[in-house]
Amino acid sequence: MPELPEVEITKRKLEPLIVGKRILSLERKKILKLERRGKAILVHLSGGKILGFHQRMSGKLLIVPRGWKDKHTHHIFKLSNGKDLLMHDVRKFGVVWYGAAKKVLSDPYFETLGEDALEIKFSKFKNLIRSKTGKIKQFMLNQKNLAGIGNIMADEILWYVKIHPETAISGLGDNKIKILWSSLRTVLKKSIKLGGSTMRDWLHPDASEGGYFKKRYVYGREGKKCFRCRSKILRKKIAGRSSYFCPRCQVLY
Repeated sequence: MPELPEVEITKRKLEPLIVGKRILSLERKKILKLERRGKAILVHLSGGKILGFHQRMSGKLLIVPRGWKDKHTHHIFKLSNGKDLLMHDVRKFGVVWYGAAKKVLSDPYFETLGEDALEIKFSKFKNLIRSKTGKIKQFMLNQKNLAGIGNIMADEILWYVKIHPETAISGLGDNKIKILWSSLRTVLKKSIKLGGSTMRDWLHPDASEGGYFKKRYVYGREGKKCFRCRSKILRKKIAGRSSYFCPRCQVLY
């Protein structure tokens, strides 16, 4: 579940807690800095090594007292300040990388990752869309196009910009593309400001919850009234995922 907002929040909250510390269980490597790439967090270590995490469906990174764990704890890294950094993952889909920076970054996930959804400039965004075919929801979910957007953010952004998730990319005019780019940034930043989406498993590193899901626009609101026009929100399988949209605000032409 963790998408760009949740991963960015995890990175920001981890930084002051672990940068400058050493990982005792990894040859006492010193933590130099943290970086987010798409939905992954890279912990840059001394000696040119990287410790990377992808939380996937249910993973979360927590800072806990030394020795704390439960049945869903799968990776524990002892820190020099007496705390532990751990990967807690109920569904066990999370990925952990460790090794020389070049080796870690040669993983197919990083080598095929597209432009970051929060950082991409409008000119590149426009050229990217113009070079693709297919439906807009599929485009947004493909990490080779835009890194970091998942199902929740895709539906939220498309509702915000009034675009049906099955809209053909070829049907988007220049003005609509610019509004989509702007809306994409607006919704992502709002989610980050509100602490991301805590639905079931994901939490901040300090175990606090995010507040965006309680204020979401459309995702998971099937049968409820649209906040703009009061029509009932629909759910449909699109690009292999449950998609939520307003049939009146997001007309498919």
